[in-house]
Amino acid sequence: MNSYAHSLLRQPTLMTALSVGAGLVFLLLVVTDGWLLRLEAQRTAELAERRLGAYETSLQATIDRHQYLPRVLASDPRILVPLRQLSSERPVPTPSEETSALLNLINRQAGSDEMFIMDPDGMTRWSSNYQTEDSFVGSNYGFRPYFRDAVSGGQGFYYAVGATSGIPGLFFASPVMDDDEVLGVVVVKIDLAPLEESWLASGDPVWVTDEKGIIFLSSDSDWHYHALYPLDAETRAVLDQTRQYGSSPVPELARADAPATQRSRAFDLGDEGVQIAFASNVSDYPWEMHWRVPLDDLRATVRGQQSAVIIGYILFAGGLLYYRERRRRSAAQSAVSQLTAERESHQRAIIQNTDAGLFNLDAGFKPLFINEKARQLFGLDDDTPNSPVALLSPWSPDTSGRTSVRGEGQRADGTSFPIIYTLNPIRVGDNDEFILTVQDITELTTAQEALEQANEELEARVEARTRDLQEAQAALAQNQKLAALGRMSSAIAHEINQPITALSNYVASSQLLLEHNKPEQVGQNLGRIESIVDRLSQLSRQLRVFSGKRNTGSEAVPLQSPVRYALDLLDHRLEEGHIQLDIEFAAEPVVDANNMMLEQIMVNILNNAIDALQGQPDGHIRIAVSQNRTDARIIITDNGPGMSPSDQAQIFEPFFSTKPVGDGVGLGLAISYSLALDMGAELKVQSTPGKGSTFSLHFTQRKAQPTPAKAPDDTGQNLILK
Repeated sequence: MNSYAHSLLRQPTLMTALSVGAGLVFLLLVVTDGWLLRLEAQRTAELAERRLGAYETSLQATIDRHQYLPRVLASDPRILVPLRQLSSERPVPTPSEETSALLNLINRQAGSDEMFIMDPDGMTRWSSNYQTEDSFVGSNYGFRPYFRDAVSGGQGFYYAVGATSGIPGLFFASPVMDDDEVLGVVVVKIDLAPLEESWLASGDPVWVTDEKGIIFLSSDSDWHYHALYPLDAETRAVLDQTRQYGSSPVPELARADAPATQRSRAFDLGDEGVQIAFASNVSDYPWEMHWRVPLDDLRATVRGQQSAVIIGYILFAGGLLYYRERRRRSAAQSAVSQLTAERESHQRAIIQNTDAGLFNLDAGFKPLFINEKARQLFGLDDDTPNSPVALLSPWSPDTSGRTSVRGEGQRADGTSFPIIYTLNPIRVGDNDEFILTVQDITELTTAQEALEQANEELEARVEARTRDLQEAQAALAQNQKLAALGRMSSAIAHEINQPITALSNYVASSQLLLEHNKPEQVGQNLGRIESIVDRLSQLSRQLRVFSGKRNTGSEAVPLQSPVRYALDLLDHRLEEGHIQLDIEFAAEPVVDANNMMLEQIMVNILNNAIDALQGQPDGHIRIAVSQNRTDARIIITDNGPGMSPSDQAQIFEPFFSTKPVGDGVGLGLAISYSLALDMGAELKVQSTPGKGSTFSLHFTQRKAQPTPAKAPDDTGQNLILK
């Protein structure tokens, strides 16, 4: 770095100098913005010249491939003979279709758009499209410049929109000569649309303009037949006469201000923005080919160059600041080295006066200094070994800088005492050293032992209280079981007493009827007695199944079966509670399960739902059995008081019940949950306080085997009981 840079670094105003430099760079970029844009335009013009050369080659190749055709056809006898006949016969004969068919064949083979032959008056006599609706036969194109050039004995060359078809193309025309007489004109039309499509596929915006400056070829068809500069009245009159570009007027492109070169013009193309068109002459033709570049692209390139300058200045400024900072750090390190000796003496004083035992160790863990507190703790003198290996047990140097170690200290007299020590690395000058801190925890250990003894006594008391609580819970559970047995006995007695009373009444009535010699009415009473006996027999069977030992095996069980069983068993409770029951059997799934376990689960869930609706005037229970592609389920919903979130979390725990004390044991749902797990099913609950609860039993281990649904009452799909 030169002397000026060193002097600049020594000045306290480096940031000011860099700020001024940044301002100068910014000002320079603003001043040279236009020059950079013109320079970029010139560079782009050179690039355009190379690209336009490639497009010009493709255009000339397309034209040269067909330009020879009119001259060849004009010398073909198959063309010459019909024209001779046409010129010698009077009146004008009707042209034969053989010549048109010949032109159609040659046109398809040559890959041109159309071919046609005109007489000296400009009337089309034969055409390759003679069989189409837009046939040229019978149309007079004597107003076209290519005809006038050819009938005068020259070669016609003209680009125009077809007067009949409306399709633009390039027309080549040659005279058909018989000695020195012009018998007619042969015209070949080629379509340049495929060439334009290839330009569009290349992604480059390309124009081709004629000698009037009118765009007739373009990679973007939106710019067809636009003029690059104003057209005078004479030119517009010629366009109207020749209909070169159709009957619509030729609009002019809006010029725009932009840096331009000698062969470029700037245009405002509306949605496409301002663009610069770079021009190049097409060899052998009075045309110009243009390649367009958006002005914004040139500006973006210039902005990139300016950004590079700014980044370069930033890097330069950053390098200067970094170099200055390095010099400052070097000076600071020198100052630190000078203060190190003073700090070491201060450290020795701190170590000497601290309340903990401190050892200053070298890299090999040999003591360099031991403070007075450490000497007192370990009873050290000048002749006593003072290595950490001899004084500490265990000695763990691998814990350096990470954690404290609890162990025992060995005094010079052979006694030991509990300690905690830490080992931390330090840097003293260029040397690696360690600080070993040792604390006597005799008092702490004594207090900890006392605390552990108190904890043991507390745990013994907790165990004793826990046993007392378990005994009390066992007694409470026994009382609740007895209460549940009493309620069941009461329900069974109620269910049996009514039929027995009815039997007694029917027997007494039958005796009276026999005394009055009414055997028919006695027979009716006997039928009623038989019905009551059947009901008692069914109740007995249900009680035996409910109280008997459950089979743990699995089988194919229709899910409707345990629902029907539970409804039969609890029908009297539903009637007594005036509870409305809705049942929906959308299907009859069959699952792998234990039928008795399912019956017990259904009875327990329905019992809980009925209990929740006790005393509620509009009690309602809905049971739905359904299936889908993955599982089958039973869903039981009530409109009872619901449960809180905390109750829901415990509802399947043994001995938990939301009922008043003495009204429930709290085992029904716990047993149901366990039975569901044993069968590979899942029992869930969802409840909202004040809106009711929903219990759902899901089976996923076996897909349902659908059978036609059966209504519970064999008369319909839904059953409602009041």
